[in-house]
Amino acid sequence: MGDATADELHAAAARVREVAGVVAVIPGHSSLYVIGGARDAIREALQSPQAAHDATAATRRVRVSFDGQDLDEFLARTSQARASFLARVDGLQLRARYLGFRAGFAYLDGWPAEWAMPRRPTSRPVPRGSFAIGGAVAGFYPIDTPGGWNLLGRTDAELAHAIAPGDVLVIEVSDEPLAPPPLPKPPRLALDDAEILAAPLATLVTPHPDWSRVLRGTAPGGAFDRQAAELANAAVGNDANAPLLECAMSGPRLRFIRERVVAFCGPRLDVRVQRVRAGEELAIGRIEGGLRGYLAIGARAVHVDAPSRDDDRRIIRAMRGPHDVGLAEVACEVTPQLDRVGVRLRPLQRIAADIPADLRSLGMQCGTVQLHPDGSLVAMGPEHPVTGGYLQPMTVLSGETWKLAQLVPGERVTLVAQPPYE
Repeated sequence: MGDATADELHAAAARVREVAGVVAVIPGHSSLYVIGGARDAIREALQSPQAAHDATAATRRVRVSFDGQDLDEFLARTSQARASFLARVDGLQLRARYLGFRAGFAYLDGWPAEWAMPRRPTSRPVPRGSFAIGGAVAGFYPIDTPGGWNLLGRTDAELAHAIAPGDVLVIEVSDEPLAPPPLPKPPRLALDDAEILAAPLATLVTPHPDWSRVLRGTAPGGAFDRQAAELANAAVGNDANAPLLECAMSGPRLRFIRERVVAFCGPRLDVRVQRVRAGEELAIGRIEGGLRGYLAIGARAVHVDAPSRDDDRRIIRAMRGPHDVGLAEVACEVTPQLDRVGVRLRPLQRIAADIPADLRSLGMQCGTVQLHPDGSLVAMGPEHPVTGGYLQPMTVLSGETWKLAQLVPGERVTLVAQPPYE
């Protein structure tokens, strides 16, 4: 989108969301990452001069106590007295240009250019609720996390899932120290029909991603190996998107509350179905042939014909881009750093690529492959950051992401990318 303003960026995003077949539009700093839809229809929507109103945009006031550890340095750098700064910043309007970095972190336009301050040379722990600036961009940290921006204050507002691209935040200066309320305890992993006795690397998922979540800067989620998850649900008569357990390395141990039918689908799409009685315990054991399996609980057994997975899992097909640097094939070793956020891969040979010094963040999806400064590649999973600021030389094809889900540490794979839109 070039040097589009935030208003132009979000008006264009609203037009593209109306195109038939488009399931998600993720604004980046100066780009729109569009998933689904016909390219010609998308181009036509982008070229339309009509400004569309973004119905998702909202305005809210946010209290901030300006008592951050970098405030004195900021005031000295900008030659301001604290009182005059507070008088000027009160009522300042900031617009969410895009979200990324962490779920719910919004990059806010509207911070005065003369108040710009470069990022810190190194990151340090940042508490949730901190208000910070990096250059002439502002933001609120929605979680406790390392960060390299300058900390000017804190808010008591809970903003983790409250901001969408295009929203306007109005700063309201507070004289009292502020901090966000304590986080609620995460929900306990639970099933309606069984007590979970052991499930160390399991999570409750639905097979299909929820693309509406990206508007709040949250990954769409869904099963990492959607085909296996759908087969498990089908084998017990469940809806295709019914919640089920995604398990890594080993299956769960359960005690059933009532009589039910259980299906477990492993990496090879081998579906095991059995009926269990109330009070009976079931232990799945170690997952063979890959990393992840899926356990579904239903009321009846249904015969399913599982497709064959004869395709070589060591070859993962991709498309070059969105940053097309001509990288067509790269052999890698899978590192132990892998989860539902992504899989870190170590190339067996150094990748020669020119990385722009000022690379603006843009959208991502499950299957996006980033090239990091240390030379490693990270293939994104279903809980990926919505946007990212590293080079994206290729994107794994949607029909191949199940291979990412089943990679185990030490395995060697080759990413093979075709030119864009071939």
